[in-house]
Amino acid sequence: MALNNDALQQQLVNDLIVESAEGLDKFDAEMLLLEKGAGKKDSLNIVFRAIHTIKGTAGCIGLSKIESVAHVGENLLSLLRDGKLKISPPMISTLLEYSDALKEMMRSLAETGSPGDTDYSALLKTLTQFANGETPVVEKTSPASKPSAADLQSAEASATPSVAPATAGAWGMFDDESEPAAAVPVAPAATNEAWGLFSDEPETSAAPAAPEPAKVEAAAPAEKISTKTAPPVAESAIRVDVSQLDKLMNLVGELVLARNQILQFTASATEPTLQNASQRLNIITTELQESVMKTRMQPIENIWAKFPRIVRDVSKELGKKISLVMEGNETELDRTIIEAIKDPLTHILRNSMDHGIEKPEVRTLAGKPAEGLLVLRAFHEGGQVIIEIMDDGGGINVARVKAKALEKGLITAEHAARMGDREGFNLIFLPGLSTAEKITNVSGRGVGMDVVKTNIEKIGGSVDILSETGQGTTLKIKIPLTLAIIPALIVTAGGERFAIPQVSLLELLRLEGE
Repeated sequence: MALNNDALQQQLVNDLIVESAEGLDKFDAEMLLLEKGAGKKDSLNIVFRAIHTIKGTAGCIGLSKIESVAHVGENLLSLLRDGKLKISPPMISTLLEYSDALKEMMRSLAETGSPGDTDYSALLKTLTQFANGETPVVEKTSPASKPSAADLQSAEASATPSVAPATAGAWGMFDDESEPAAAVPVAPAATNEAWGLFSDEPETSAAPAAPEPAKVEAAAPAEKISTKTAPPVAESAIRVDVSQLDKLMNLVGELVLARNQILQFTASATEPTLQNASQRLNIITTELQESVMKTRMQPIENIWAKFPRIVRDVSKELGKKISLVMEGNETELDRTIIEAIKDPLTHILRNSMDHGIEKPEVRTLAGKPAEGLLVLRAFHEGGQVIIEIMDDGGGINVARVKAKALEKGLITAEHAARMGDREGFNLIFLPGLSTAEKITNVSGRGVGMDVVKTNIEKIGGSVDILSETGQGTTLKIKIPLTLAIIPALIVTAGGERFAIPQVSLLELLRLEGE
């Protein structure tokens, strides 16, 4: 059953509150370690990703004030992460104050449905000055614009985890810059063939300029979210660690085995009471097993619901006309799998719009419709879920990708000369490779496609790319239905029994004894 718009919007808002609470907690902890000189090598990556994710999620659901405030801090953190600026105690103090400001907005969002009307222009100006290499005089924010300790505790309580995964805030690879707008209806099913994803642009240039503080406040009155007052997020749901669900699934599996042994034993028993008890145990165990499985299985539409808005906003920002078609919304996956692919799919879609689909005038000159087409398709095949992301853009320019990889020192000239097109396509998954002309709100930071591949492979999946110049690109993802149960073929050889996963089987042959 599809979620209605109000319920879906509220779920997305709750996700933002949950993820930001976790992300900002990590942000504060890493900042304090940096202040003490005890920060890990990856500390700046962690704090950057926390803010990066908040900005992207807020942009997806039209919370432009939160998005804009997060964007200013992200610019500074990006420069620190890349080693273009050195962190200093005044900068750390300002960034901690900045974290408090984001917490205050989240508290207000949880309680009222709006980020509030607090003026953060002075704080944003200071962050911008740091990003520009200046040394501003850091002044304390007035009490009216800074939350009290009680307020912060209230904000953290209101943002107790509900549905987002523990790792959701750690991606930090999507620049979801967008304006508030109405939901975009899903287009009807497509019959087009598979096409593609990336038509790479020329080189990287300067970092984006931070938005003017004054503009941040102008958007605030328009972004009120209708929020039901009872119960708050903290009281209506809890977060269960995936490892706990795995343990519960394993225990149910053991219970099923014990149930089967009891049923075999009582099949020949004559005691009615024992037979009745075993049948009751059978019914309860079966229902428990089904219920546990259902807690993990969800339709993929739960994460696809935000994609029409992303396509609408990004295409508008890029000055392109793009329609989105989604097929297989009802395809069910394990919760763990769904959460693992949510961010990779978002990043792939954004890359497809930015690098793959051409501007209307370019498409017209090439004899294509001015409006580009994105197709997102999911279906079951051979015990796996197949997800295809296709566009009818310009395809991958292998020569340009190779040149960029050479420039970055990621491959050698000899390797590039030997490399075929298929291997060249896969260069886009190298860490730090970006062919964007400049850093924008959509791309260019060199973060993402390597993480896409890594996270898909972590759940036992694989990624494949097909591209044709001038026609587009298809990115095909194969992932297991669930990580909890793996169908297997039991084989006996040499007195030993072996379980071979069905997804690893190519063919079965029957051989006679002779």
